[in-house]
Amino acid sequence: MAPNKNKSSGRASGEDLKQEDVLQAVVIADSFNVRFGPLTLKKPRALLPLVNVPLIDYTLNFLAAAGIQEVFVVCCHLADQIRTHLKNSKWSEVGSSMTVTPILSDGCMSVGDSLREIDSKSLIRSDFILITGDVVSNIAIQNIMDIHKKRREKDKSSLMTMVYKKAPIGHATRCHEDDIVLAVGTNTKRILHYQKTRQEKRLNIPADILLDHSDVQIHYELMDCQISICTPLVPQLYTDNFDYQTREDFVKGILINEEILGNTIHLHVIQDEYAARVSNLQMYDAVSKDIMKRWTFPVVPDQNYFSDKKHVSYGRHNIYKSQDVSLGRGCVLEENVFIGCNTSIGSNTHIIDSVIGDNCIIGDNVKIKGGYLWENVRVEDDCCIDTAVVASGVTIYRKTTVDVGSVLAWNVQVGPDVVLPPNVLLMSDKEKDEFADSEDEDGTDQPTEGTPEFGSKSKAFNYKACRDSDAEDDDDDVDEVMWRLKIHSDDESFDDDDSTILSDESDMLDGDFGDFGDLEDKDSAMFYSELIDTLKRAKEENIKSDNVILEINSLKHAYNISINDVNMSVVKAVLDLPLEKTNTADRSNLLNAFKNSLSEHRPLMLNYIKSSEAQIDCLKAVEELCINNEFVRKILGKLILHMYNEDYIEENNIFKWYSLDSPNQTDPFYNQIQTQVDPLIKWLKEAEEESSEED
Repeated sequence: MAPNKNKSSGRASGEDLKQEDVLQAVVIADSFNVRFGPLTLKKPRALLPLVNVPLIDYTLNFLAAAGIQEVFVVCCHLADQIRTHLKNSKWSEVGSSMTVTPILSDGCMSVGDSLREIDSKSLIRSDFILITGDVVSNIAIQNIMDIHKKRREKDKSSLMTMVYKKAPIGHATRCHEDDIVLAVGTNTKRILHYQKTRQEKRLNIPADILLDHSDVQIHYELMDCQISICTPLVPQLYTDNFDYQTREDFVKGILINEEILGNTIHLHVIQDEYAARVSNLQMYDAVSKDIMKRWTFPVVPDQNYFSDKKHVSYGRHNIYKSQDVSLGRGCVLEENVFIGCNTSIGSNTHIIDSVIGDNCIIGDNVKIKGGYLWENVRVEDDCCIDTAVVASGVTIYRKTTVDVGSVLAWNVQVGPDVVLPPNVLLMSDKEKDEFADSEDEDGTDQPTEGTPEFGSKSKAFNYKACRDSDAEDDDDDVDEVMWRLKIHSDDESFDDDDSTILSDESDMLDGDFGDFGDLEDKDSAMFYSELIDTLKRAKEENIKSDNVILEINSLKHAYNISINDVNMSVVKAVLDLPLEKTNTADRSNLLNAFKNSLSEHRPLMLNYIKSSEAQIDCLKAVEELCINNEFVRKILGKLILHMYNEDYIEENNIFKWYSLDSPNQTDPFYNQIQTQVDPLIKWLKEAEEESSEED
């Protein structure tokens, strides 16, 4: 019996050792570039607010949700601020599920240096997650870790599993800096070739890869999530090879030396989950909107995902309001808007697709579109802000326009009565010249005054460091617009260049399709066909509306369909379904069938038909349906009235649609459509006038 007892004891001891494996992660809290200059002069990128939450908190909460127990945060630029933030966070509280340890190293100049620092301290004891401190994700990373570990049990040579997400060309969160071509073994998921495109027109894939492997997939539709699962050998390899400065250097080095060392790297692709890195201002804008549009659920402001944050209420059209918010009379929060605590907004102010931080004061008659205002910002009356970042403590005096792509850093003052040029980068102090004497002979600092072109009360100076940092930056396009947005500009050359890049990418991926418009029509038709099938299957299998919406969103990205086309397609599909089963000649039955279908798909309709623009898309879809079906034309007025009564569309948007120049005006049936709608328009206007008289 004794030998059996010893054998059992040995097995139990082995199980205990296995249980002792601690789930670890390494967070690189520095970007080693100036993409966010001048904002990062006073605060590290990891602490910049994204929808009112420091960036690094998204990363840490993602790791905590994955069950990670031990995190090492490598801090370089302004490291003391990150250490203080972590010390005051919930991760330092007694009983925290995850320990977070800052690793301060002013000498680190790259990802490679950071991992060499980690290796020198012998901190890594098992497979770990390597991630940057500016990633927002809701991925179930534990599942991917399990796949990685099972692969390691069979193949000890596998060093790393890189996580990618499907994102076609033009996807909002696809960053041009990370565009990449991958050659991957279809069955093994092993990466055979890795090349960043950097907008090159011609790419070289070694012929040996295609000759030596019978089944290879070439990917260009993937987006790098900047999340990797690594073995403890990875930091050691960085130490052994000082040429490895970036993760790209590491991957290329492993692939080149694969035959000698036998090490391999594998790929994991996600589809429905969310992951994106806030690597530049374009991504800052895109990820902020995704959070407000709830693509990142449950990482949304109202879910108390960050337990140390105050309560946030969520309303229709993705309107988020924190505590003690004051809204003036006539103020309009249209859609995708976050308002921070103790913020007041004046009368007749209009805000859309924007984030307003804590303790802000917004005056009357202000228009903000795509604006990201941090805390303690003051905007006086009659100002306009379009697609701009406004840092903490900024003052914008009355009748000032902040144009597209602008960045106003800490405590900048601009105005009054001035229009800032597009893409301007301003800071409140002059940049210091390392080679000039900044003091007078008596040792006092020379006074600085604002530049008159930014207003008579201005305290603002141009920031130029990012234009002169080619030596510090890996990319050749540092001088480009930092946002890299699709800006409607008078600069024709910019538009031409952008279209050329898109054309080159399309040619490189898909070959010669001839007319690009035909390709779009084909994609739209296929999208609509799959949408109809999805709705039919949802009814047959009693699938919940939330899951149907997720599937439609996946189809949108798969076919690269614009949101306007999605809105119209959803409405047409909901109304098309009853046409297949109803006697269309019977007007009463047809109208009731439409009403039943709208009621059945109400959550779906309300999800997509939210904004003013979406409601007009809805009416356009109904109009197109009428052009192709005479029976629908005869009940058009009653159908729109029903949609109005059920709060699918608002009165003002019916008027807007009615006054638009319709592309169907030349159609012979268009007059019949107007005849059906005229009585409804007349009734609505009379009701509006009566309401005004009563007021």
